[in-house]
Amino acid sequence: MKLNIQIRKARAEDNAEVTAFAFGIMRSVGIEPDPENIDSALAGFGKKHETLSRDFVAVDCERPIGAIILKRISSVVGEVTGFYVRPDYQNQGIGVRLLDSALFAAVKAGYEKLELTTNRNLTTAIRLYESLGWVRQPEKPDNGADYLYSLDLRKSV
Repeated sequence: MKLNIQIRKARAEDNAEVTAFAFGIMRSVGIEPDPENIDSALAGFGKKHETLSRDFVAVDCERPIGAIILKRISSVVGEVTGFYVRPDYQNQGIGVRLLDSALFAAVKAGYEKLELTTNRNLTTAIRLYESLGWVRQPEKPDNGADYLYSLDLRKSV
């Protein structure tokens, strides 16, 4: 089956499908989604945000199959969050394309560093991050996640 994958800016109508597969992935690895707190950016995926963020969606013939959110932490630091690819589309390079879209937007926005947090159960994502040069930090995140990773854009791009 030939895929027709595009990465585009997310729209409000993408929200229901994206949150359904993202929350399903979380539950499959023992994480209960928290849309009121840690997962609030994902819960608002594709909608207008009060904070500066950019939501990207991977679509196959306009069906959402992947998501990533780039949030502003400061003028030089961004955060990648809400990064999920539907299980039936994983291992096809879609995650790399989503990360590339977020990295391009981060560089364009003038960020020097990106951060992300993840759960130890998301082993496929962790392998991807590390293969792309993300570095696990010694401190534990304060948002309930297990690991904090960073990417120095001045060295990576």
